[in-house]
Amino acid sequence: MIVKAMAPARVCDFGGWTDTWFAKYGRVMNIAVDLYAKVVITPHKEVGSGVRIIVQDYNDVVEIPSDAKIFYNGKHDLLKAALNVIKVDDVDISIYSDLPPGCGTGSSAAVSVALIGALSQYAGMYLTPHEVAKLAHRLETEELKIQSGVQDQVASAVGGIGFHEIDAYPHVASSPLRIKEDIALELESRLLVVYTGQSHLSSEVHEKVISDYTSGKEKTIKAMDTLRETPVLAKSAIIRGDFNEFAEVMNLNTRAQKDLHPDITNENMERLESIARGAGAIGYKINGAGGGGSVTVLSKSKNAKEVETAIKNGGYKVLRSHLDTRGLVTWSLPDDGNY
Repeated sequence: MIVKAMAPARVCDFGGWTDTWFAKYGRVMNIAVDLYAKVVITPHKEVGSGVRIIVQDYNDVVEIPSDAKIFYNGKHDLLKAALNVIKVDDVDISIYSDLPPGCGTGSSAAVSVALIGALSQYAGMYLTPHEVAKLAHRLETEELKIQSGVQDQVASAVGGIGFHEIDAYPHVASSPLRIKEDIALELESRLLVVYTGQSHLSSEVHEKVISDYTSGKEKTIKAMDTLRETPVLAKSAIIRGDFNEFAEVMNLNTRAQKDLHPDITNENMERLESIARGAGAIGYKINGAGGGGSVTVLSKSKNAKEVETAIKNGGYKVLRSHLDTRGLVTWSLPDDGNY
């Protein structure tokens, strides 16, 4: 059988940074969109032929012989880690994404979730979305010793507009927001995901934020406290369909992000914000950790096209998207040559 999977990215992550080990507890509200990481597993005809990972976005191939030990060398290690945990053989695994790397939308987590979803189905395992998310997070933090929050994996596995409470890292309790259809449609019509053309933050900035927070720097502590509150405010606003208040919370969250470290924004991102607001945008939210990547922009109901046009004319790329309500999906089909 051929097995396929896809998992969405997330945007507009209120409360990001509070889902980390050093924050210890927090809240996040985020929105999954139909910008997907996609995986296709195709069996080989020859037994003992090993595994080929075809990373299409990088035009790269990783070959793993049958029964060979998988070593990490800094090149596609997250993909190798999934194969170390879920064993398969004699397959091609093709991986590609709708998003550019370093977009700040949890795209690496979406790749990991999609890959684990596909591998688990191919191996005959039965995992819930939260089990997939937990395993994807464990691959980064335990298998590869990479610092990672917990929001991205859960958002990708579950989809929708999610409110996530981190009572004690890494435990996550998630609740999907049930909003009225007209509110969801209005949100889709006014929300823009914009790629800045630059990758997101360096590890040095992460380390500085961690150092400032754990040492008790007042400005950093205050910013993190604000970030813990913005998901609650955003949840209330979107359930009621109050888009002006939702925009205010976007702006509040972005100010708190900037207070964590000056490099969370940059000249290019400030220019994008100025262009968007000059065209009438009312909300501006830096996605993920910031420092580049992408942002989410909220327009007024009457000027969404004007805002989009101004952003494009400014040289930025609008990533066309809609709300995703399914999260991770996997399916299989016969390998009979008709596909």
